[in-house]
Amino acid sequence: MMNLHKGFEVRLIPVVLAFATALFAGSPAMADELIMKDGSRLMGKVMKEDGGVVDFETSYAGTIKVKWSEISELITDEPITVLLKNKETREATNAKNTEAGVVLADESGTTETIPVSEVAYVNPEPWRLGKGWKWSGRVNVDLNYERGNSDKDEYHGDWSTTLRGRDDRIKFYGDYEREKSNDILTDDNWRINGRYDHFINEKLFYGGHLGVEHDRPADLQRRTIVGPLIGYEFYESTAMNLDVAGGPVYVNEEFYDTENRDYLALGWVVDFDRFLIPGRMQFYHRHRGLLEPGDTDNLVWDAWTGFRFPIYAGIVASTEVLVEYDGGAPKGVDDTDTTYNAKLGYQW
Repeated sequence: MMNLHKGFEVRLIPVVLAFATALFAGSPAMADELIMKDGSRLMGKVMKEDGGVVDFETSYAGTIKVKWSEISELITDEPITVLLKNKETREATNAKNTEAGVVLADESGTTETIPVSEVAYVNPEPWRLGKGWKWSGRVNVDLNYERGNSDKDEYHGDWSTTLRGRDDRIKFYGDYEREKSNDILTDDNWRINGRYDHFINEKLFYGGHLGVEHDRPADLQRRTIVGPLIGYEFYESTAMNLDVAGGPVYVNEEFYDTENRDYLALGWVVDFDRFLIPGRMQFYHRHRGLLEPGDTDNLVWDAWTGFRFPIYAGIVASTEVLVEYDGGAPKGVDDTDTTYNAKLGYQW
């Protein structure tokens, strides 16, 4: 008598094998492993290390961020590229955090111990290796349209963009603000700034700056600023950025009703941002100043301070306070202007 149960099992085996093959073939291979200092293990794919944080892609939680300092050992299925601060690179399939430094092992098993302070990035972006440029930027708008007891129209926009190569950086930024109340123009100002930086090493750079701005309520038809600069990049990563630059500048100011003037000044810029909640909330502060050495009352100081909240697919919301001070403003013009903005924008 034929054993029907056994025959069914035999016919079922190829079906199960085919299903399993299709299942695993359709899933991305994630064979990298993180062994944490507390003994736990994470399976996934090492994407990069930037600013002391490892981006680790998992099949169960997407891409998570892990502090490099909490990792005991990193084991990879394919070699990772380790960029050192002297711009040399190493290929490794294993990396251990030890008291002596980071112990790297390549596919042949050869090991090398490198001080933690000399490791710059893991799987760096191509531009950090001298391959091409990275283009990033941001555009924000803030509109207010009121009708009722008073008619008020407010338009505010700002933008910034950066081209970054391994040894060079080009920055442009600008803003525009226009306000009308009951058909009377109450605010009309704009500014455009450009800057070039050439890096001598990882931190120190020199370059030049050019800026043009206009502020009708302050009687300023045009202010032109040009000069060399030298600066220092304290931090440059996704988690935190800070650079400071300054130098002598030539300033030319043209007014509507006041006598024009030009002078030499000391100029400086500070640019800082930091994620307080990774990928969710970023604090930022940027300011620039001009000080005429022969007339310390002639101080121009603009500061932007606020929070950014990335929403989805590059869309970002932000709140900001802009303080503009001009100690050399003509008589009858306030020397300080404070603006509060809630903005919506896009960044890439």
